[in-house]
Amino acid sequence: MMKKNLQLKGIICLTILVMVSFVNHAQDFHLRQAQTVEELLLKKDPNRTYALINKEKYLVVENLRLNTRDRFYVGNLIRFKTKDGFVFEDDIYEVKDSSFVVTALNQTTNRYEYVEIKLDEVTKIYKRPKRKIGIGWQTFSPFGYLVFEWAAWGVSPLQNNKWPIAAALTVAQPLFTIVSNQFRSRRITENYRLRVFQSF
Repeated sequence: MMKKNLQLKGIICLTILVMVSFVNHAQDFHLRQAQTVEELLLKKDPNRTYALINKEKYLVVENLRLNTRDRFYVGNLIRFKTKDGFVFEDDIYEVKDSSFVVTALNQTTNRYEYVEIKLDEVTKIYKRPKRKIGIGWQTFSPFGYLVFEWAAWGVSPLQNNKWPIAAALTVAQPLFTIVSNQFRSRRITENYRLRVFQSF
């Protein structure tokens, strides 16, 4: 009983010490200085904030069916394909009235160069990079449960009625990667439109 009382007193003392240290180091709420709207916007999306402050042009990919817009500002990474079949994954350097400039790596000179792309040259916009089909131990992990049952209960993997599920899950993983790669692009058509907007 005496030991429990000592433990309880020790916990209470430790809790009080922690609370006092927090109170000493914490700043009073009413003394805190409120952040400006510009500071909050710069934290959330600096490229968009700079475009608004400097009244810069930016790119917009419009989905006319769903009435949604994706915006790309100077400094943002953009992935797209041109009519010539070239795929770019580069930062936007400048946006003009009917074109935009990206900083692309020249493989021959191994230097970054400015490439101007006209809006009507873009055929596809990519939402994300292409995922690689990786086949490793995690691909075959569904068969691990069959091996576990074999080791624990002596059920042979070939006689186990769960092996078709394990095989289906193993095949589904790379198949899902292939399918998700097919839906990463937006083709510029009458439903999707690439335009230049001006910040005011």
